[in-house]
Amino acid sequence: MTAVHEALPDIDTLLGDVSRYFETPHDLVVTDRLNRAEKILLLRHWEHDLQLLMVASEENMTTDLPPTTAHQLSEVKSALVALGDVSVPSGPAKVG
Repeated sequence: MTAVHEALPDIDTLLGDVSRYFETPHDLVVTDRLNRAEKILLLRHWEHDLQLLMVASEENMTTDLPPTTAHQLSEVKSALVALGDVSVPSGPAKVG
């Protein structure tokens, strides 16, 4: 995790692993080092990563997911709503 006074890396680096730099979605929402659009972009990316993990787990393509994955996905969605982003993204899903 990034210390409070430490500079954040560029947005492309953050997109590589959002959870490496923010312990919770709430931490991302409350930081003053990103603008609203950047926060939404990062949260959408985090949401997508979590959805992919859940789909892969359902297909037995990963080891067991930590029990926090679904909870974390819920937190990301709540953070997006808190930022006023109520659009419905199309995420990974099983078909068939």
